[in-house]
Formats: sequence, structure tokens, C-alpha cells
Amino acid sequence: MALTMTRTRTQTALTKLVTLVANVHGELAFVDSQAVMLSGTSSAGKEQALLAGLARRRAQLESSRDALHTTIRQFDAELDPASIGSTDGWLKPFGRGAAGGRRYLASLVDDDQR
Repeated sequence: MALTMTRTRTQTALTKLVTLVANVHGELAFVDSQAVMLSGTSSAGKEQALLAGLARRRAQLESSRDALHTTIRQFDAELDPASIGSTDGWLKPFGRGAAGGRRYLASLVDDDQR
């Protein structure tokens, strides 16, 4: 009985970690795509504030990604966390689609101005 419970808890924890990594990978991909798109635009104040917010968020995401990768390697040394795909589950609080992306970007500028 105890072996089954332990295995289930371990599998549940690993599944949650992989989901978190996929969300971080997805958000990093979005942040990178937005930074590339904005880097070619004019250097107006709003774009610069948004680029600064994207850079700050990218640093936070990289830190989270590295911590999650380390944790996953502790669970299973043979699992390569970099091979985990990406999801858009991280966008759920902002809404799906283009409107969600705009709300996400607006939150980065709002956070930067506080």
C-alpha cells in the first residue's frame, strides 16, 4: 500500500513540475517573440517601457526555468527538462488570444511604472 501511494505522489509531483516547465517555456517564447517584434520599432517611451518590462520578466522566467529544471533532474536524472515542450496555460489569467496577449503586455508596463 505505501509503495503505491509513494509512487502516485511522485508521479503527481513530476507531472505538476512538467506542467510548470511547459508554462514557463511558453511564456519565455512569447516574451522573446514580443521583444524581437518591438526591437524593430521606434524608440518611443511606451515601447521602451515595454521592452524594459519584457527584459525584467525574461530574467524572472529564466530564473524560474533554471530552478524547475534542477528540481526535475533531482526526480529523474535521465529526463532532459529542455526537451519539455511549451503550453499557453500561463496566459489563462489574461484570457486567450490576442486580447490576452495585450493584457499581459499591459501588465508588464503597469508593473514597471509602480
